[in-house]
Parts: sequence; structure tokens; C-alpha cells
Amino acid sequence: MKYDSLEEVSLQQLLLAQSWQAQYRLITDWGKLIQPKPELQQEQYLIQGCETPAWLAHQLIDNRHYFTFDSHSRVINGLVAIVLSLANGRTSVELAQLDIVATLAEAGLAKHLTPSRNNGLQKIIARVAELSSSH
Repeated sequence: MKYDSLEEVSLQQLLLAQSWQAQYRLITDWGKLIQPKPELQQEQYLIQGCETPAWLAHQLIDNRHYFTFDSHSRVINGLVAIVLSLANGRTSVELAQLDIVATLAEAGLAKHLTPSRNNGLQKIIARVAELSSSH
């Protein structure tokens, strides 16, 4: 499975952005880090309930969780780049202790996202939690 390099995704940088426009620019730039993965676009990886089709795959390697993602929306890709930068490479215990929703709320993203994007992001975060707790 192909994983995207998300080293340049920085929650700190997002928190320090002076305006929503600056945050949005970061998010769309990070969205470019999620490379298209046509091989991921299968029913088994499709996240139900997202307005834009989105696919998430999971692997457990040496007791650490790794996720790969694809979507046609650069904004969703950017938001998920943040999520995956927080989740990838963590153990089940670490992921169980990680509150991604609260972390993103701290960044103030929810108030700027459309209800459908917010809903989709919540579905993706829930799927990350589901996949990581089932292994």
C-alpha cells in the first residue's frame, strides 16, 4: 500500500495561522500531499456518509497503525492529511488516548467548514477509530 509523506503537515503551524484564509491555504496545500490512489477506490475502502467519495485503507505493521486515503476534494484531502499526520505510526493504546476531534476543534476548524465537510470529516475520524480499535 502506498503512503503519503505528511512530514510537512504541522498542527502547530495551523494553530499559528493568523486568519481563516491562512489556515485554508495551509489545508489546501496539504491536500496536494495526498496523491491520487485509483487502486484504493474500491467499495471495501469507501467511507459511508461522505458527500464526496472518500476511501480509507488501514494496515497494522509492527503493532502500529498506518492509514492511506484518497478523495477528489483537495480540502478534504488537506483535512485528512492533518488527521493522518496525528494517527499514522501510533499504537492502539496511543490512538485510543488521542482525541482527534478535540485537537481539530482547538484549531477552530469546525466553525469555518460547511456542515457537509464537517460531517464527512467526522465520518473519516470515526472510521480511523473503528479500524484502529478492531486490530
